[in-house]
Amino acid sequence: MKYAYWLDNISGIGVAKRRYLLETTCGAEELYEMPINHLKRINGLTEEDVQRIIKSRKEWNVDKEWFDLMGKGVGFVSLEQKNFPEKLRNIPDVPYALYYIGSLPEENRKSVAIVGARGRSIYGCEIAQNLSKCLAEHGVQVISGLAKGIDTDAHKGALEGQGNTYAVLGSGVDVCYPKENKYLYNKIIDTGGIISEYPPGTEPRPAFFPLRNRIISGLSDCVVVIEAKEKSGSLITADFAMEQGRDVYALPGRITDKLSSGCNQLIKQGAGIVQSVEDFLADLDIIAENTCTQIDFRKNLLEKDERLVYSLIDFHPIGLGTLVDKTSFSIAYLLEILKKLDSLGLVKETFTNYYVRRIFK
Repeated sequence: MKYAYWLDNISGIGVAKRRYLLETTCGAEELYEMPINHLKRINGLTEEDVQRIIKSRKEWNVDKEWFDLMGKGVGFVSLEQKNFPEKLRNIPDVPYALYYIGSLPEENRKSVAIVGARGRSIYGCEIAQNLSKCLAEHGVQVISGLAKGIDTDAHKGALEGQGNTYAVLGSGVDVCYPKENKYLYNKIIDTGGIISEYPPGTEPRPAFFPLRNRIISGLSDCVVVIEAKEKSGSLITADFAMEQGRDVYALPGRITDKLSSGCNQLIKQGAGIVQSVEDFLADLDIIAENTCTQIDFRKNLLEKDERLVYSLIDFHPIGLGTLVDKTSFSIAYLLEILKKLDSLGLVKETFTNYYVRRIFK
């Protein structure tokens, strides 16, 4: 693996050329040991490529660099190794190598990618967290990209479900981006893994994020898009998934909601619809347990006034003042009702005096 690590770090030798060398000519160790006159005869290598390889062989101490990588606690695997993820191996534009902290997803377990908008709604947040939680509780590995919004919600839900979750970064695995997700980054390492095709120390760049999306979908059995605008990075992930032969699902939304326009378009194109956790698990050939059922039955436990207030609260925040206007109840009485609804897990206060309906247990 240390020679593959060397090859992966030769400046100017891109992913496609590394794969080409492996598929048509030789492995990394052979390339490292190859006489210069043989190097010059390899079809597909320019004179500049040959000079880059020669220079790197002189400057790169294979044993020292490999020892330093291992000392950082970073795992490495390339296409030359048997333990390279099989789900990823045959996708178009497969990465030559992966770096990881923690572990890689287990091959014999189902994996679902959950992606979506950074500026998601509370509705999207609730769906992403609860879907991920239920998947994790049923042994499904959850994969996302650690970005703000839906990605963060997906990782948090999987952790809440005491399952395994994996984050694919558009930076080196030792560079947490965004920085405010550092705590989540550390928790993911404990229960799953941080994964990247970029060497440690690589800072995030805008061009890296669309590329990493092919790895998110490639490691998964299917991709779920929770919320996405008409032009969204999540739709790039969905495109990669379809190109790779993965199933794509989308959360439907109102046609007036910009955050739902991308999802509704995916559904129009034939994506599966996320209607409930039970239905989605059934599509994965998993029987849902009671912990993931919807909670509408709880409204049967409510008194008349409580049912009225519950009916006025949906998945978009509604203020206490608006509820007073719609019900004519006093603030004190309304707060008492809202406290009970919250204790039953039917609603939650998103910020002071604003409430939304909960969707699942």
